[in-house]
Amino acid sequence: AAGIYGNCGQAKYSMAKMGLIGMANTLAIEGAAKNVLVNTIAPLAGSRISETVMPPQMLEALKPEYVAPLAAYLCHESCKENGSLFEVGAGFHARLRWQRTQGHHFQGQAFGPEEVAEKWQQIGDFDDVTYPKSIGESLMSIVQGVDSPFGQGKP
Repeated sequence: AAGIYGNCGQAKYSMAKMGLIGMANTLAIEGAAKNVLVNTIAPLAGSRISETVMPPQMLEALKPEYVAPLAAYLCHESCKENGSLFEVGAGFHARLRWQRTQGHHFQGQAFGPEEVAEKWQQIGDFDDVTYPKSIGESLMSIVQGVDSPFGQGKP
């Protein structure tokens, strides 16, 4: 969770954990053609480290046994999940995904911080989101309308 959400005093740890998520996402793409499926589990489980900062009743609720069934299912041959991130702890299991606002394109015009500030509401509006699932999907949205071999071209 520190890599996903950040945590005070854990910059190096958080960076390493988020790096693992990026590596797993890449391995999921590379392995798919060979039926090698890769997912990531972000577990919250009691450990020797967490026992120094959590009360005993919390540690009891965060048994690794409550995380292991998801790991076992993801390893089972019947499971076809690939490239997903799961947050798991105390019997809670959830899949996470990235979402992005519609944003605003400034192409074809000069702009600076003032123009960014004017469009700030639109840039950050999560009422109408997209769910890019690949670099290709992300890139196509970013270069939309750009007159280049990568974009769709200006009308």
